[in-house]
Amino acid sequence: MKIKKIYNNNIILAEDVGQLEHIALGKGIAFNKKRGDVIEKAKIEKLFVIKSDQTMNQFIQLLNEVPVNQLELTNKIVNSAEKELQTKFNDIIYIGLTDHINYAIDRFKNSVPVNNALLWEIKRFYPKEFQAAMHSLELIKYYENILLPEDEAGFIALHFVNAQYDNEEMTRTIFTTEFIQDTVEILESHFKIQIETNSLNFGRFLTHLKFFINRILDNELEEESDDPYIYEQVKKKYSEVSSCVDDIAEYTQKKFHQPVTVDEKMYLTLHIQRLIK
Repeated sequence: MKIKKIYNNNIILAEDVGQLEHIALGKGIAFNKKRGDVIEKAKIEKLFVIKSDQTMNQFIQLLNEVPVNQLELTNKIVNSAEKELQTKFNDIIYIGLTDHINYAIDRFKNSVPVNNALLWEIKRFYPKEFQAAMHSLELIKYYENILLPEDEAGFIALHFVNAQYDNEEMTRTIFTTEFIQDTVEILESHFKIQIETNSLNFGRFLTHLKFFINRILDNELEEESDDPYIYEQVKKKYSEVSSCVDDIAEYTQKKFHQPVTVDEKMYLTLHIQRLIK
C-alpha cells in the first residue's frame, strides 16, 4: 500500500495494488514520508476500507474542511466508546461524528448554543450510550480545552446508537427515539405509573419496540394471522393491558398509516404485562 496524499503526520490517503483508496490513521505514519512511499503496516492504527465512491468522496471532502486533529480526536472518542459499550461501530460514524464535533466546537466558540429537544429521552432510553458520550465530552475538554454542554452529549449518544446498526440513517434513529417516547407516554398515562427504565423487562420491551418500528419503516409487518385464537385468549386474560395496546395501535396507525396486526398486538400485550406486573 502506497501513500497517495499526506494530510499530516498521522493521517494519509493510501492506494493499494488494486488502486482502491483507503484512509489510514496512525501515530507518525507519514513522518519523513512522501507521495509514493510504502506504508509500514505496523504503524496503521485504523484503516478505512471504503468501497463506495460517494462515501470516500465525503470522507476526503471532510478532511479538506475540518482540522485533521479533530478526526484524530474522533478516532479516540470512537475507540473509547467501543470499549465502554463493548461493541463495534460502523465506520461511517467517522464522517458524521467528526463533522458534528467540528460543528459543535465552532458553535461553542462563537457562543451559539443549540438545544437538544430529545435530551431527556436519550438519557432515559440510551443511558449507556449517553454515559459514553459524557466521557467523550471529557476527551474534547482535554484536547480542545472547551467543555461542551450535556445537549452535545445527547447528540453524540445518537451517533453511537446509530453506528451500532448497519447502514442506518440518523433520521431513523431520531424517529425511533420519538416513537419510543410517545409509546411509553401512552403506557404511563394509561396505567398512571412511572416506568423503571433501567429494569431488565424494560430493556426487553425497548428491544421489541426498536424491531417493531424498523419493521414498520421497512414495510415488513406480517399479514394478519389466520388463527387469532391465541391473541383472543391473551386479550381476555390481560384485558386492561390489551386496552392500552389498542391505544398504542391507534397512535401507530395514525402516525404511519399502517394497521397493527393481531400478532404484533399480542406481542406488545405480553411485553407490557411483564413490564408493569
